[in-house]
Amino acid sequence: MSNECKDRDLLAIEPEIFTGGGFDSQQMSAGTDGAISAATFTSASADFTSAKITAGMVLCVYSAVPAEARSYEIISVDSSTSLTVSILRADREADAVAPPAGSDLKYYINTFGPQVCAARDDLLERLRRISETDGIDPADFVDSARLRRAVAFAALAGIFTARSSGAVGDDANWIKAEFYRREHAAAVGTLRLARDLDGDGLADQTRSLSNVTLRRR
Repeated sequence: MSNECKDRDLLAIEPEIFTGGGFDSQQMSAGTDGAISAATFTSASADFTSAKITAGMVLCVYSAVPAEARSYEIISVDSSTSLTVSILRADREADAVAPPAGSDLKYYINTFGPQVCAARDDLLERLRRISETDGIDPADFVDSARLRRAVAFAALAGIFTARSSGAVGDDANWIKAEFYRREHAAAVGTLRLARDLDGDGLADQTRSLSNVTLRRR
């Protein structure tokens, strides 16, 4: 299974983590010469290819204050200096929605990819333990919006736990971490394990997890 949960999925749920500061993200690219025309973002000084920018990451642009940045999803990397971007879409398959045009824009691209990968791998391992008697391998799981959402909730729980720095009680970050842990558990309860046997992208076997409680071993 490919890692279908992306930064843009976290943006849809918790946009503050890209612009609020203080979050443990990895900066992939930044500059001061950004420009937006239609759905195209360009930066003459950038090298998006070498920086390993990929579709699904989030571009943040601002004029003066980073905390006031506007966030857009990256749809494609068109060249080392050009991206196709969009206002966040409800449907991943929809056409790009062009952001407001602008020039001389400061920008940065941060990613929570490591947190997402850790959350995905943990979930797939737990699902594997449940499904191993059926001979279903995690690599056979069919990607779905529900699976992406479950991974996103787990990643956000980890992000806010790290930011809380051991705080408890009424700390806002701790409260959010606990909230997303509960949301993750609820999301896992709605999952159905789906197996793609012939590689056509469609589920050939499914198994409901609605009555299964997952616990860390």
